Amino acid sequence: MPELVDTSCVLYPLFFSFLAPFFIYIFRKNVNHREAVSFIAAILTFVSVLSFVPGVLSGKIYVFHLFTLMDGIYVKFTIDGLACIFGLVAPFLWIFVTSYNIGYMRGLSEHAQTRYYVCFAVAIFGAVGVAMSANIFTLYLFYEIISIFTYPLVAHHQDDAAWEGARKYFVYLMGTSKLFFLPAMVLTYVLCGTLDFNLGSLTKGIFPADANIWLVTTTYFLYVAGIAKAAIMPFHNWLPSAMVAPTPVSALLHAVAVVKAGVFSLSRVMLSAFGVEVLDVKL
Repeated sequence: MPELVDTSCVLYPLFFSFLAPFFIYIFRKNVNHREAVSFIAAILTFVSVLSFVPGVLSGKIYVFHLFTLMDGIYVKFTIDGLACIFGLVAPFLWIFVTSYNIGYMRGLSEHAQTRYYVCFAVAIFGAVGVAMSANIFTLYLFYEIISIFTYPLVAHHQDDAAWEGARKYFVYLMGTSKLFFLPAMVLTYVLCGTLDFNLGSLTKGIFPADANIWLVTTTYFLYVAGIAKAAIMPFHNWLPSAMVAPTPVSALLHAVAVVKAGVFSLSRVMLSAFGVEVLDVKL
């Protein structure tokens, strides 16, 4: 059995990525400092996640309960094997995308650069939060943060094509999360009595063995439809429409945060909520 380690150190990667947008705004009048903040935050976030890897490889799972909203609904974070994978990918790629951002935004003398960098940093913060979510409620919160703060990036050019692409992007991602992801979360809580992921095993999820097969199947398909960031057909049409955004945003959407956050979210729910045994037997 993995060893659970309760420690607030889990918050370090979130802390660095959370501070980034504030310092970017503070240094908005100093271009060099503003862009340096993005580099420094990306490196610190990456290194802070990397520091947990030896412990995770030795069988430890790090967890931290931040606060409770109501009975059974709380914000909780973890760093385990799955969290390390995406938690390292997002800030690592953030380093390289930031270097491209600088050349692109300066070279084209783009407008609203501070807004752009702030939204970019918050989107990465959301991606790190998705990676480190220890329950479905926390995952949902950070999933929505990514959707909200990538919208201004898609609409950055503020012309007709940008507004149309951003509208489709927002409707697809926010619409599916409200229509499918939220009901799936409610059904999960009704069936399981908890929204916590089973972090100790990828084979045994949180769904009881005697759960109604039709309700479990319905919940499964609601998650697949609700996590539209994974761009699974037929909920993929937002992706080409969002390419009206600046080129570095396309990198964010495809490689750094959005699609990977969707794929990770779906993987986390399938493996740590349903579990391989439930997927094999009931689905």
